[in-house]
Amino acid sequence: MVSHPSEEAVGIDLGLLHFAPFSDGSTLENPRHLRQAENKLKKLQEALARKKRGSKRRRKAAQRVGKAHRHIRNQRRDFHHQAGRKLATTYQRIVFEKLQPANMSKRPKPKQDEATGQYLPNGASAKAGLNKSILDAGWGQFQQICESKAACAGSRVLFVSPKYTSQMCSGCGALVQKA
Repeated sequence: MVSHPSEEAVGIDLGLLHFAPFSDGSTLENPRHLRQAENKLKKLQEALARKKRGSKRRRKAAQRVGKAHRHIRNQRRDFHHQAGRKLATTYQRIVFEKLQPANMSKRPKPKQDEATGQYLPNGASAKAGLNKSILDAGWGQFQQICESKAACAGSRVLFVSPKYTSQMCSGCGALVQKA
């Protein structure tokens, strides 16, 4: 194992407004690659929908849509690699919340009125936008890349349980139940 030149540790709280606010007060901004490419993707997908099924032009349009998605994926991965390398070389210990993005981005359960049996609004459209942002950030991939970069640089990545982390008072550290 390679010894690390720094003795510093940092805690990272992954988020959507800022991709990664650090415990030392600095932040890593969220590039939002999918959100930036949405208009281009929309036009490509509309062009695909207009093509006749089974045609050569439809196949080409589908390849263009796939290429756009691949470009977004590569941008996201490149951002994660660069940020992970910077963290691994700067800090000896990197601490993340053990988040489960797949569970956080599940669709909302339908709500049914007991009296009438009709379905009530459940905020599905708002949840869909949140899910898109969570998946666009790519938290899971970022944590995996940070682990591999840290192993090469001689630093360690630790995961803490997210239970009660957002209920701690920032001033005194006491556990305060949220209302």
